[in-house]
Amino acid sequence: MSQSSWKDQIKKQWGPHKHCPICGKAMAPSKTFCSQTCKDNYLNKEKKQKRMGRIQLIFLFSMMIVMFFLLFVFS
Repeated sequence: MSQSSWKDQIKKQWGPHKHCPICGKAMAPSKTFCSQTCKDNYLNKEKKQKRMGRIQLIFLFSMMIVMFFLLFVFS
């Protein structure tokens, strides 16, 4: 069985669809998420990642300030 015939059989069986980025369920190609729960989970995860990125950036800059301060005080 060739590669193109395998893909054609899958397309005939399932029709056009894509998968939810959170749970992986098949859904219509026009949708971004399969349900409001998955959309909420995605938005919460994205919000947490942005918050952690900001915290890490603040920590990095504060450590740089402390290091420069110690460098100039003890030199």
